[in-house]
Amino acid sequence: MGLFKHLVNGLSKELHNHHQKPQNEQLPSAGSPDQPPPLYAESDAFAPPPIPKRDYMTSDYTKSEYKDEKKSIANPASRNPVPPQLASYVVSQGIFDSPISTAPPVGSIQTTSVHPVPLPSFYDQPGPIETNNFYGNFLVEDQNLPVWTHPYSVWKSTDDQFKGLGISHTEASQRVYGDDPLSNPVKYFFNPVGICSMMLSAEEFQSQDFDFRVGDLQRFSAGVKLIAKTGGELHVNVVQGMGFITGIYDGRITPRLASKVGIQNLSLSGSLSNGIQKYLLKLFDNTEWVVYSNASFSQQSANSVIAQPYNGQIIVQIAKLCGEKSQQYYDEAAGSYVTGCTLSGDSKNGSCSYSFNYAIAGSSRSKKVLQWFLPHQINSMDQSMRSSLADGLSLDSTCKGSMSAFLIQKFIMVEQLPPEELKFDPWSDVNGVKGYSDNAKSVLSKVAQEEIQSFDVVNESDTDSMYTAGKILDKGAFILYVAAFVLQDDDLTLAMLGKMKQAFSRFIENRQKAPLCYENNWKGIVSTSGLNDGNFYCDFGNCFYNDHHFHYGYHIHAASLVALVDTQYGDGNWVNTARPWIETLIRDICNPNSKDMYFPVFRSFDFFNGHSFANGLFAHGDGKDEESSSEDYHAYYGIKLWATVTNNIQLLTVASLILSIEKRAMDLYMLYRNDNKVMPPNFIRNKVSGILFENKVDHATYFGMNKEYIHGIHMIPLTPMSNYIRSTDFVTEEWNEMALGPLASSIDGGWKGLLMLNLAIYNPQQAWEFFSKPDFQMSWLDNGMSRTWSLAYCAGMGGC
Repeated sequence: MGLFKHLVNGLSKELHNHHQKPQNEQLPSAGSPDQPPPLYAESDAFAPPPIPKRDYMTSDYTKSEYKDEKKSIANPASRNPVPPQLASYVVSQGIFDSPISTAPPVGSIQTTSVHPVPLPSFYDQPGPIETNNFYGNFLVEDQNLPVWTHPYSVWKSTDDQFKGLGISHTEASQRVYGDDPLSNPVKYFFNPVGICSMMLSAEEFQSQDFDFRVGDLQRFSAGVKLIAKTGGELHVNVVQGMGFITGIYDGRITPRLASKVGIQNLSLSGSLSNGIQKYLLKLFDNTEWVVYSNASFSQQSANSVIAQPYNGQIIVQIAKLCGEKSQQYYDEAAGSYVTGCTLSGDSKNGSCSYSFNYAIAGSSRSKKVLQWFLPHQINSMDQSMRSSLADGLSLDSTCKGSMSAFLIQKFIMVEQLPPEELKFDPWSDVNGVKGYSDNAKSVLSKVAQEEIQSFDVVNESDTDSMYTAGKILDKGAFILYVAAFVLQDDDLTLAMLGKMKQAFSRFIENRQKAPLCYENNWKGIVSTSGLNDGNFYCDFGNCFYNDHHFHYGYHIHAASLVALVDTQYGDGNWVNTARPWIETLIRDICNPNSKDMYFPVFRSFDFFNGHSFANGLFAHGDGKDEESSSEDYHAYYGIKLWATVTNNIQLLTVASLILSIEKRAMDLYMLYRNDNKVMPPNFIRNKVSGILFENKVDHATYFGMNKEYIHGIHMIPLTPMSNYIRSTDFVTEEWNEMALGPLASSIDGGWKGLLMLNLAIYNPQQAWEFFSKPDFQMSWLDNGMSRTWSLAYCAGMGGC
């Protein structure tokens, strides 16, 4: 989970109950007459039940009655939860080539120009802004905290005599471990920040401040300009994995390179055929750096070198030397630099090939650039990339192992997509989809009847939190699925389907206690809770773009199950009612194409790091972070199922690719088997990361230090996708080595049920016995869990 998610758990509900829609001057509502019409019309074929009145003065949800509308059902004996017309992973065009929609957000969501976080100063930014991206520290507050491109970090520095763009690289030997550095496992490790080994600066910056502006913000890169008061400027493209930190001086300012570490020696090492000169710098910490430039430099002091007068644009490229062959490969790439990166991909035969395609400026001997890649990318690279490996070059990343360098124009990776059968039913990496025994169905039938009768999803989901409401809706959707496709009980299914449609109608019509709005500054769907007063405690910081994939992922997944059931038990029109709203949420977190001008491309998922980041518009000294691996992949699992139900093969493939990347990356960086070779040996015995930052890993949560919190937050929710990411081998090791069995026996509350349902991955029989025992207590279930789904999951995994 992201920043502040659970800090509000102890706050009274009254803090949120009185939040109203902003009373400011509104922009035209999405889909209004003076904006383009929606791509798909909102169908009136299914009229949702009336919205119950809300009482803002009550601290609990408002009670209301729901209608149980029973309909005739065709072919009740032949229930197939998978739409038969859906093709395999075969897309006729590139999987990233088309947006989900280019229409405005769904018309029930109003537009506002109010947001508590001001936009930064731009030099050029025509489109939506990436709120959760690696360069987030350049966008908020003083814009002076580090940005990690890996293996380097860069930051705006305004220190006396060191004004410019600071550059650092830290090695594994510099990591700081704690609380007790001699323990195994340690609780956390981080890398020191602000070690200014090198700096891109200018003489003109030293006597007066410079203006710092950002622009050309893309998924993999951002531009920054440092503008002197005299008008000259330094332009740097900050790119994930960049091999050189490249500064382009416009000819009106004098390049100055600085180092707080100090420069022992500067030496000219020759010229390249493209007119670029090469300088070697040895610092007082004995690290060696190389500078390439079309200008000449001389040492000015122990901390700086300065360029000689030059007529015209100057390029300066800086990199850290890392072995005997590094100069050889750097020479091949010097003079060229990356200005941007786009994604391309296609799928066939159950696998997906995807590429980082680099936009290259300048000129180098190889006509290529040097880029660094992380272990999960190296493990998945296409065989054709091997010839581009810069053999022998290695630099440490902060938290994700050693990186390798390549001389390339594009980098191609291949992933095996999730198995075709991994959809709605429990799936095991040992047995696949096993099905349900008659005995299991008998027990399930009794539990489902009791739970459907007692669970008031309509009113319990009427909260002021998209996160909490999403969990409760998902709880109901799982119960509905079991009734429809496991038990195939018409009466139970129709009763629960009516409840779910009524509960969802409140959100589709945007009448919940804290309605959503389209925020037109940063451009996205945010909760109005906290929007006017800037209270980041409201709904876990949703209006600050925290945790959107967690929050909306529950709604998307729940809607997928409701739509699926409605196609076979209802009139099949609910998907048309829900689709504009659900796909607006999907676009907010997982827009695959920049032609959709209402949302940034892939707000949450970071294709370079291999997982999402939950932290939104907050400055943080250790960069972006993520606390819950499981709620991360649950979002894309929900999108995968929605694409399945709506027969959107392109979106299905995008979501499936993300899941396959997360499986690989999380297995290295967040979920640690004993054979993990990437993370520090004195950390992997924690078994899970806790909070994974860009510069730190802390075996903790934002809401407490209990072991069940730290491990449980990487389990929630347990779904058919869980065993795909959380391998049986990992779950077995974690359960035994962390003594989760005795822990589960010693605690009460929802974490107990969560731990025990996780046990079903490797010991489904014991998990089944727990959830089916006569003295089972409903208080052992998290508010997003049902006993019905818990039993179905255990049975489907082979527990009964």
